[in-house]
Amino acid sequence: MPLLFVDLDNTISDRASSLRRWITTYLTERYGEADPGLAAEIVRADGDGLRDKGEAADDLAEVLGLTPAERDGIIAVLRAGTLAALQPTPGIVEALDRASAAGHTPFIVTNGKVSQQEGKVARLGLADHVAGMVVSEGVGVRKPDPEIFRIAAGQAGDTLEGAWMVGDSPDADIAGAAAAGLPSVWIARGRPYPAGLPRPTHVAEPADIGIAFPQAVDLILDRSR
Repeated sequence: MPLLFVDLDNTISDRASSLRRWITTYLTERYGEADPGLAAEIVRADGDGLRDKGEAADDLAEVLGLTPAERDGIIAVLRAGTLAALQPTPGIVEALDRASAAGHTPFIVTNGKVSQQEGKVARLGLADHVAGMVVSEGVGVRKPDPEIFRIAAGQAGDTLEGAWMVGDSPDADIAGAAAAGLPSVWIARGRPYPAGLPRPTHVAEPADIGIAFPQAVDLILDRSR
């Protein structure tokens, strides 16, 4: 059964929406209201969770007027709040199960901290719908390094032959897939694809991952028939 590698954040887990829910709660508790402009600045500083954490903390401290102690803890606060605000996205589990029924093996390949990513999988009830998960912190390799895909294939007891990658990050997911010699589907989320990076095999255009991820699975199944 060929492997279907899937990213976690903003591919099968709607981190962007959970971040916005946490921001609303955090700002309301801190200031009594959630100012839209300030919320947008927090989203920018977070950078989809992909920015260097020290730089993100510095920007958040400036935007929010944090004390040095608050600055040192803001990333942990953000991670905990985003995890607590995470909700299942309709359509994701069904798409994973459809891929499995068609003969593909879904397997999560994600950058991040093991505890945080395992917490997301548990909260969303995804463990029974994927064959396993590799987290960069746990294996010492981050996407786009192609070695993380070889590690994931080994843990799945399979090879990279016939495997696909689905993810929302051009730099990590699509470039990583290209480095590993894998076809890919990019979850666009309403964004243009950046110049200068390897192109995905297909693009799932919808901004809603509950629509985009099932579309990505269908594109792969159509190519595999």
